[in-house]
Amino acid sequence: MKQTTIYLSLVASLFFAACSGNSSSEQENKPIVSQKQMEASEQASAGSQVAHPGKAVYDKYCLVCHQADGSGVPGMYPPLTPNEWIADKDKMIHVALNGQSGEIEVNGETYNNLMPPHDYLSDQELADVISYVRSNFGNDLEAVTKEEVAAARK
Repeated sequence: MKQTTIYLSLVASLFFAACSGNSSSEQENKPIVSQKQMEASEQASAGSQVAHPGKAVYDKYCLVCHQADGSGVPGMYPPLTPNEWIADKDKMIHVALNGQSGEIEVNGETYNNLMPPHDYLSDQELADVISYVRSNFGNDLEAVTKEEVAAARK
């Protein structure tokens, strides 16, 4: 259950992350993560012996903006805690693939930052990170499959 929550949180973060731009250069897609953020992420997953497959993707592409606990940054990056965006599987897949710009409202707070598309990630990586977010950060939602991501990508 905790692994599923962590996985879903990762996916939501990926959707809303404005930190890791889409670029042909893989190096440009790697956000800088502080030691403190990495330790917080490790502590959040402590207690589970097997890390969720989406956690590594979350840590690499989402954590900087959405934080280790999925709380986001007020006014900048929305939280990945339970909200209507996380609950809507199709919306999460769409945002992860295509990015998000313009104002959005999450839990009554307005956010207006760019989240670049993460279409350079494989269908499996996107399914893993979305599922991680949807099963973590207080979320308890069903996983996303790579087939669902592939269908949305078309």
